[in-house]
Amino acid sequence: MTDSQAQPDPVTAGSPDSDSAVEATLQSGVLEQPAELFGEPEWPAETSEDRGARTVLGCTVACRDQLPAARVLRETFRRHHPNAQFALLVVDLPGADRAEPDGLTFADIGLDATEYARLAMGCTAEQLRNVLRPMFLQHLLKSGATVLYFEPSVQLFGRFDDLVAGLTHERPVALVPRVLRPLAVDGLRPNPADLAESGTFDPSAFAVRPGAEQLLATWVEQLRSDPSAAASMLDGAPALVDHQVIRDPGVGLSVWNAAQRELVVAGDGRHTVDGTVLRSVHFDGFQPQRPWLLSTAYADRPRILLSENPVLAGLCAGYRNALVGAGYTREQPHPFDVMPDGVVLPATLRREYLDAWLADGEPPPSPFEPDGPLAEFREWSCAPADDRQRAAGGSRWTAAVWADDPILRRDYPDPFGTNAEAFHEWCVGVGVASGRVPAEAVHRRIDNRAALVDQLGVAVLGDGQLAELMRTAVRASGLPSADTAYYPVVLRCGPGLPVPAGRYVIDVHNGAADTADVAETWVLSESGRAAARRNGTKTRVVVLPAPERDRIDLPTRKGARAKFGLSDEFVFGAFVDHAAERADNALGVVSAFLAAFPERDEVRLLIGVVGAVEHPEAAERLRLATATDSRILLVEEDLDLHPLLSASDSFVSLHRGEAGDDHVLRLLEVAAHGVPVIAGEHGAVAELFGAESARLVPCAGPGEPDIEAAAELLRAAADDPEASAAFGAAAKENLLAVHTVARAGARLRERVEQAYRNWRTKWSRDSHGQFDDPLRPLLVARHALHRAPEVGASSRNSMAPALRKAVLKALSHYDEHIRDVMRSLVDGVEQTAAELLRRQYEADGEGDMEAVRAELAQLIRRHDQLGAQLLGTDDGMVRARADLAEQHRRLRKLEAGEGGDQRVDALAERLDSLTGAVERILDRMDALEQRQAGDQNAAANLRSASHDAANALQRTDVLQRILLREHERNIGGGDGTTTPVLCDAGLLRLPADDSFMLPWLSSHSSWDADVSALIDSLLEPDGVFMDVGAYVGYQTVRVLSRLGNSGAVVAVEPCPRSGALLKHNVEVNVPAAWGHRLVLVEGAAWDGSCQLAAESSLAGGLSVSPPEGDTPPSVRGVRLDRELENHEALQNLKLSVVHVDVGGRVHRVLGGLVRLLRRDRPSIVCSFTPDAIRQLGDDPGAALREFGTWGYDLVPVGRNRPVSAADLLEAISATGSVSTVKLWLRPKQK
Repeated sequence: MTDSQAQPDPVTAGSPDSDSAVEATLQSGVLEQPAELFGEPEWPAETSEDRGARTVLGCTVACRDQLPAARVLRETFRRHHPNAQFALLVVDLPGADRAEPDGLTFADIGLDATEYARLAMGCTAEQLRNVLRPMFLQHLLKSGATVLYFEPSVQLFGRFDDLVAGLTHERPVALVPRVLRPLAVDGLRPNPADLAESGTFDPSAFAVRPGAEQLLATWVEQLRSDPSAAASMLDGAPALVDHQVIRDPGVGLSVWNAAQRELVVAGDGRHTVDGTVLRSVHFDGFQPQRPWLLSTAYADRPRILLSENPVLAGLCAGYRNALVGAGYTREQPHPFDVMPDGVVLPATLRREYLDAWLADGEPPPSPFEPDGPLAEFREWSCAPADDRQRAAGGSRWTAAVWADDPILRRDYPDPFGTNAEAFHEWCVGVGVASGRVPAEAVHRRIDNRAALVDQLGVAVLGDGQLAELMRTAVRASGLPSADTAYYPVVLRCGPGLPVPAGRYVIDVHNGAADTADVAETWVLSESGRAAARRNGTKTRVVVLPAPERDRIDLPTRKGARAKFGLSDEFVFGAFVDHAAERADNALGVVSAFLAAFPERDEVRLLIGVVGAVEHPEAAERLRLATATDSRILLVEEDLDLHPLLSASDSFVSLHRGEAGDDHVLRLLEVAAHGVPVIAGEHGAVAELFGAESARLVPCAGPGEPDIEAAAELLRAAADDPEASAAFGAAAKENLLAVHTVARAGARLRERVEQAYRNWRTKWSRDSHGQFDDPLRPLLVARHALHRAPEVGASSRNSMAPALRKAVLKALSHYDEHIRDVMRSLVDGVEQTAAELLRRQYEADGEGDMEAVRAELAQLIRRHDQLGAQLLGTDDGMVRARADLAEQHRRLRKLEAGEGGDQRVDALAERLDSLTGAVERILDRMDALEQRQAGDQNAAANLRSASHDAANALQRTDVLQRILLREHERNIGGGDGTTTPVLCDAGLLRLPADDSFMLPWLSSHSSWDADVSALIDSLLEPDGVFMDVGAYVGYQTVRVLSRLGNSGAVVAVEPCPRSGALLKHNVEVNVPAAWGHRLVLVEGAAWDGSCQLAAESSLAGGLSVSPPEGDTPPSVRGVRLDRELENHEALQNLKLSVVHVDVGGRVHRVLGGLVRLLRRDRPSIVCSFTPDAIRQLGDDPGAALREFGTWGYDLVPVGRNRPVSAADLLEAISATGSVSTVKLWLRPKQK
């Protein structure tokens, strides 16, 4: 606002226009209030002495409960300023009836209703008044008047217009200090610390006039971002605008200064303070219910006692009477403390709402908005704020209730962690029943307890480079693995990752880590091991495989250099984390660079920086150290390690000894790209790299690289770039040769096997019960039949042993007969029990077991619901009894009180209504008690059913093991090179060294369920199913069992060992009458008849390829259309489904089947691996397009819509490590 806009037009004294200038301005709509609402008479002509009063305007901001105090303020202001107006802004609900006829609302000062509703939600009552105050003053300043602001708790005893008459446009603010002399440090309150916290200037009274608009705008902006900062607003005003300090002791008598000023009553009846007329008393903190205290805010050790200051006590008594006369009865709640539906808002929820508003810019909907978006607000407030709350069944609302209640914080220190279950029960029961927690704010808890499989395997938790290298070693080890805590041995590659109980936890880290809950710790070097062993845990050095990366090509290097503004200079790269400034030693790198190249311009030092925002001191230190040298570039924003090392000719790391091992992973990544490394000769770098893989800088002291030696190495690298690049390439090859994946996998397997044995010893014993093998007692009893009688026992008769032998010899025939009978009996009992168990297993089946599990889960959920209802019932009974006791207490108090009290009748009527309510509550209590008894019976039945279901599940698992054992006993266990497993295809025998299918089928009922379901849906009764890469015949056995005596199955398998197992599995699981329906092709399917080279495949069986060099061919390649066209068993049969599970050879297999494909148009289900196809020298895109020319659509398994070849290849490449996809080649228009 300009000065001309802020000030009224100049008029001459006594002019009629002058007389009504301010009144016309106020009535012109600036305040948006008609004159009659202010109750002012017609403005008379005024003299020059009254012109200052003409431009004074009083105001205050009050909530509904402060209206009596605001009325007292308004009445005393008008009494001492009869020619001035007073504006009152009432903080109330939008659309509420006006509590004051001449009061203003938020709409009258131009505030949007939506913003007001959001401020009301995000602020407490006091904070909302603080935010509205500068907005209100901005509005009033448009009248051109000098505005006097008072808090509602102020009572005026004199004029103020003469005190602010000296304010000008250049000096537009007048402030009142709380004290004129320092407060004593004597243990009384308020004390100097209270004054520093509350502010030097008193916000209960100050003045502004036109010229203070910028100051008010600053207040509005700051208070919107932090409503709690109102106390410091006035203290900052003197630095922002010229001001006047009102040091009149008669202004602002309050709890702060009443002990420092002498208050007396003069002869004329007026009050004086230190000899000057009393103008105002600030009753901040005064409560009419406690009139013996000047301020309840400092009731512990008050500096001023009313009993010792009768004059001040008289002012307090008069103020209390004035409040009662103005309508005060009792404390009124803030209108925004409850939502429109009557639910009380937690204070912490307000702060979270405000934080969300300030963080996102667009806040969640407010329940007080005009359109009433209560449902949207409830959805936000009752939703979990993070994954931790979601897992615990909590929400923002329950978190706020917990934060506001010290009892809950004491009883549930970790409400969404270790105490999550107990706190959730409180929310479901007491919280919901008491109305403190809405029912929709309590969600179902997520059971994060992962299933534990008692099997040799390893789970790798975490992400990042360390976890990636550990997973690479795990894959090379051949161990079954998972990314969740599925197996007993868990490798945790990240700090703080939760691990379920009962696991053998191994922390793998490259720095300091918490080892409180781990069994072992794996580190990267011996120096790291020495540091970790001080924590008292078992510590080992893990062997990491060197990462395999492509060397940086020329286009990539040029692109990276262009990004940093570099060209053909020799670039040294470096990395620094300001969180570990001393350990990373970035200043040492800079010093070595400057010492090596004091004047050379064709070299650059490129430093990637992280943590500059969090550690500004360290960042400034590095910036100033490099500011004068344009050859040193700092990259502080959008840092990515790959462009940094791509632009570098050499990488430097002069880390100190306390750096730990965290930097070695970064240097391994650098060296894997062929970039030479210059690093300090100590710690993990010296152990893992050595002189063959890095230029090592000797240390001048323990763990302190020598700067001069480093400068020599930098200079040597820049002098001979070709030699430096050659060293980087050689270093990469050396790392790959020394730190091989196979070596790392073998070492890791040894450690995991040992850890698994330790786990079995420590934990596994408790996980098995008495139902491991129901036949075990019978097997133990069988051995008793082989015991010989003891005839040599001592006796008092020396002839006893000889007599025993004679009797035993005489009865030996009968003894042997009895033993035969007992053996036969035991054998019969064992066979009967085993048969009964087998029949029970066949009768139950997998489906029934799943049904039992589902029923058990349903019973558990019902149990939880009943428990929650019981808690709510108990809480309702407790609250009802508490209400009844409270009503009896009030009744006794009324009976003992004075009978003449006028409120007794009203209370008696209320008591009658409450008595009726109590009777209804007692009836409800009886009903609840009856219901509770029924719930207890239901809970008992539920526990019994749960126990029976658990026993049934356990016995079913045991039956599976018994069935396998009986099969081994009857059929024979083989030579130990194979292992039987039970699955949906039947009882299959697999190679014992199978590391893919065998571990999976050991704990799952099916293999590749999506593919199997698709095959089942495509089979035709009289068609031919072809299984290429049949391995041990999983799909062959499944389909033969489903086709029965119709159709045929062709199995193609080049491996003799797998073919033999396939025949065995068909004989065991398929009736002999259907066996002739199987055609086994012993060879490798190819696009021509030839001889192929073969090698063992990690997935089982053989992997074939064209022979190269001196590799002798070992497998016959078969073109299937020629092989099968004239086969007797396939005459008059058409191909129905072709299943190809050979990955990268699928295009060669189908190329040799093309005539039958075009003739019969079968559906093809196959695996497609682009990387393996490229290794054969073929183009995967061309192969996919060729499938289309044969009349097939490309449909990923699990989907129905076809995709193009380009989209499929792009999707496969985007998956990263997953490079194989299951495809359904669907015939077009079939």
